[in-house]
Amino acid sequence: MSDQAPHTVCIIGGGMSGLFTGALLAKNGYKVTVLEKNHIIGGGLQSFRRGNAVFNTGMQAFCGYGEGFAMKHFIDYLGVDHDDLHFVPLDPNAQEIVWTDQKHAYQLPKTRKRYEDYLISQFPNEAKGIHHLLDAIYEIGSTFDYFWLHPMQLHPAAAKYGVITARQLLDSCVSDKTLKRMFEYVGMHLGYNLSCLPATELGMILNLYIEGGWRIAGGNLPFAKHLAQFIEDNGGKVCNNSEVSKITTENRKITSIQTKDERTCIADQYVCAIPPKAFLQITSGEVLRPTTYNRILDFNNDSSCCICHVKLKPNQMRYRNNLIFIPTPTEDPSLPHYISMLTPPAINQGEWADTVEILTYTRYNEYKQWENTKTGQRGADYENKKRETAQRTIEYISQYYPELSKAVDEVYVSTPLTIRDYYANPNGAVYAQQGMFAPVKTKASNLFITGQAVQYQGLFGTLTTSIAVTEIIMGKSLIEEIAKA
Repeated sequence: MSDQAPHTVCIIGGGMSGLFTGALLAKNGYKVTVLEKNHIIGGGLQSFRRGNAVFNTGMQAFCGYGEGFAMKHFIDYLGVDHDDLHFVPLDPNAQEIVWTDQKHAYQLPKTRKRYEDYLISQFPNEAKGIHHLLDAIYEIGSTFDYFWLHPMQLHPAAAKYGVITARQLLDSCVSDKTLKRMFEYVGMHLGYNLSCLPATELGMILNLYIEGGWRIAGGNLPFAKHLAQFIEDNGGKVCNNSEVSKITTENRKITSIQTKDERTCIADQYVCAIPPKAFLQITSGEVLRPTTYNRILDFNNDSSCCICHVKLKPNQMRYRNNLIFIPTPTEDPSLPHYISMLTPPAINQGEWADTVEILTYTRYNEYKQWENTKTGQRGADYENKKRETAQRTIEYISQYYPELSKAVDEVYVSTPLTIRDYYANPNGAVYAQQGMFAPVKTKASNLFITGQAVQYQGLFGTLTTSIAVTEIIMGKSLIEEIAKA
């Protein structure tokens, strides 16, 4: 795969950020090659099938797809037909938090006014604080150019809220402990420590969640395949089973990339779209600024999860078109204290759910004894631990959703080792290290970094850094063009 022509770009990693960046560059005339180590592309957009059941391995909800938000404009900009992607909006009461100590479920509605009115109806003594907090959240949302796809501008809110933590913002507005936990759950669900998290980042995340989420019926993988097809239709290549083994540099510039099957990719520009610490395993530190290199090297986040992919018996558990969070006691206060459960939509979804996805947080160290083994070869103790985890999790949730225990047909469990193997995240980390904030432009003149491990977490982080990298490579702003699509 030797390849050198004007405006060529080689992207390491075929996950969301790699495909987003590749599609944007392909749209603008660049010849793109995407190298993905796994058999299946997509990263957080991967899904797998067991019989007629489809399970997602990463993204469960797309916040920011609605009218006026960046993801919808991005898809319009590429010219991909939305009907082919099967996006489904969550119900008006998009999120459900089952408060276990009170045996009460709060159903949080979409959009600012309905969200605020609902919380005030539940916590009337906190009405003033709720209003002030939501004012701050929406003021924060207006400060970020990629959030609403408006040109870069200075905004006083960036300085106003950038110097305080999320914890300080919450404490300054509301005092009711239960209400605080209602706002905390989004940050905690993403693995954040709110005492360290900037108020600006929590504001962005809450803004997206309040405006409501969307999901893809029939699994996320078709979205990844559409992006890959777009790249190839515009003269590029998306190569799976192409793990990068070596990066050759000269005078602080990348000259070539080699894969494990001894293919070579030569391009004008290179983009790292894999977790930065995985990137350090195939290159020297000379292509990164010392501060960036040291931050990556010090990465020690082992906050991971187990995911129970549950195949249901027919007509046993009703389909729920919302995101469910069930607080649970944890001995580790630094781990999110929530189990999240949802019933993913099928195409032409009816009354009954086909599958359930349940995510619980854990530490990589719980599975460290098997870290040098391969998938399918980890032994009986490992399989027993997965079964025990699934049984314990399902029993706990069934206290609040009794129909689940009777509806279970089969269960498949992903562990921190699964996440490590398929996403290349060190220690099976679900999210990037908090406070990473590495620049997308590196010390090497032709290397850029994109993805949720660079600046912001999740879908928002992958899309914003993909746009930023594309703009730098092109030497022009794309925000207005994407916003007008």
